Amino acid sequence: MQSGTGATRASAGVFVAAALGGTLYALWLYGLGVVDPTSVRWLLHGDPAQHFVGLSFFLSESWHWPPGAILRFGDDPTSVVFTDSIPLLALIAKAGGLPPGAQYFGLWIVACHALVAGFGALLLRRLGASAAAAFVGAMFFASAPVVLLRAYGHEALMGQFFVVAALAAAFGRWKTLAWAALLTGSVLVHPYLAAMVFAIAVAAAAASLQQGTPGAPVLLRSTPVLLGVPLLAAWLAGYFVGSADRSAAGHGFFSANALTWFDPMDWQAFLLYHGRDSAGAGEWSALLPPLQQATAGQYEGFAYLGAGVLALVVAAVLSHLFGMAASTSSGSRATGTNGSRAQWAWILVACVAMALLALSARPSIGSHILFEVPLDEAVQHLLGIFRASGRFVWPLTWLLIAWAIARVARSPGAPVWLAAALLLQIVDLAPKHGELRERFRAGPPDAQALPDWHAWAKALNECPRLEWLEDAAHGAEWITPAFAAARWNAQLVDAPTARRSAAAAKRHADAIEALREGKGWRDDTLYVGSRTPPTIAASGAAAASPDFSGVPPGFAAASIDGYRVLAAPRCLRDNAFAGR
Repeated sequence: MQSGTGATRASAGVFVAAALGGTLYALWLYGLGVVDPTSVRWLLHGDPAQHFVGLSFFLSESWHWPPGAILRFGDDPTSVVFTDSIPLLALIAKAGGLPPGAQYFGLWIVACHALVAGFGALLLRRLGASAAAAFVGAMFFASAPVVLLRAYGHEALMGQFFVVAALAAAFGRWKTLAWAALLTGSVLVHPYLAAMVFAIAVAAAAASLQQGTPGAPVLLRSTPVLLGVPLLAAWLAGYFVGSADRSAAGHGFFSANALTWFDPMDWQAFLLYHGRDSAGAGEWSALLPPLQQATAGQYEGFAYLGAGVLALVVAAVLSHLFGMAASTSSGSRATGTNGSRAQWAWILVACVAMALLALSARPSIGSHILFEVPLDEAVQHLLGIFRASGRFVWPLTWLLIAWAIARVARSPGAPVWLAAALLLQIVDLAPKHGELRERFRAGPPDAQALPDWHAWAKALNECPRLEWLEDAAHGAEWITPAFAAARWNAQLVDAPTARRSAAAAKRHADAIEALREGKGWRDDTLYVGSRTPPTIAASGAAAASPDFSGVPPGFAAASIDGYRVLAAPRCLRDNAFAGR
């Protein structure tokens, strides 16, 4: 039997080895180029563009108070919280002098795979797996589909290592500083992750109280640190900046399906539904068919385990049943894993409660809505804070994966079973691996072009304000000019921030209507419309924007990077078509 010190060293060693394995897996999957801070075109599409362009605005501005605030990304103040730019890294990058237009998202993606593998190995050790079994098991964590899905466009949500780390901490002795670090770090990455870590922390505290290690006095003295430090971090990051709506519609639509662990999701159908290019798309399973879902938003609750993990779950259940039968006859207690009964009980309560929230007030199995719980307006508003409730299936998903691996790891022939399951997992995910490898090397099919820096610089130097003549959320056309505005310290009006308030949207719509009527035009602004159709001749402002009859007579028209631009003549004098 290992001593406490020897076990700790073994756990630390397997953490490092697993993190290295996760790193190598990520670099194999995404390529070395993804960690290059100057490689950015793979981010110029969809949601990643919001995260990256928002970061560029943040880096281009001087410091404000609170530090996470951004003043030029939109006509209202916002923050790196509402651009989903991973505040933890954004604040460090700005303090370290990262230039506008550089990115850290690729490095973060690699780190997420490394850390979820490392903490996965630590969790498996806490559940009784040997160091060798924990290392092999960590590769299931590194390649989990629930993480891979977020590589398509929500880098912050790849930080699920916080949830795995919280589970590992919950099965150990209570350590206030460790929990404060997990809570604060998760708050500085994404509020959904923070909510999950908080729920697991409450479960760990309840188990500690029940066991008396530590007792109530110690936990009470810890409360100001556990709550105050994360709250301070949230304020500094900019959670309370601006007029964004903290609650939004979508509860019950962005839910998890009861079959989510078994459903590889029809990826082709998903892409077609959302109007995306499906050429070269790989399905999530080479072995299992996709199941039907009740709403198009249930991708938020996607938690397919993979064929290899499903095989381990079946083996673990059979092993548990056999163990229970044996213990009944012998009178001994066989849990099959480490962790006290109190820890297991409270952690299960927390994870199951979050899974029920994930199913929402409209639980479904396959394409069938089982029932709908009527909710009053106040409850709907509260649930709307975390409207994508399907994400809350993650803690129970990670716990199930860990339990299955740890249970099999304690069975006869464990190395063979784990290796066979990992091979099965690799075969099952091969189509998705192939797609991601191609996508991150060739670039997403809908990635936008980099700006013509020279053309935009001359215009924005004279007119340091860029306003859209259309809805900024329309398609992807906003990305190229917005990136240019960020690099040249311009103000962007109508920025696509997260949880954009209805009042802000209406204000912009009213401003556009006023412009149509010839009111409110400014001579310090580039008014940008959609890309100029090649058949339209630029014979003046009206020709450049025929739906804006109220353009002031003195304004000029131009085409920059193919976009229709209207502005005072001095702003466009060096661009093609200006003043014609």
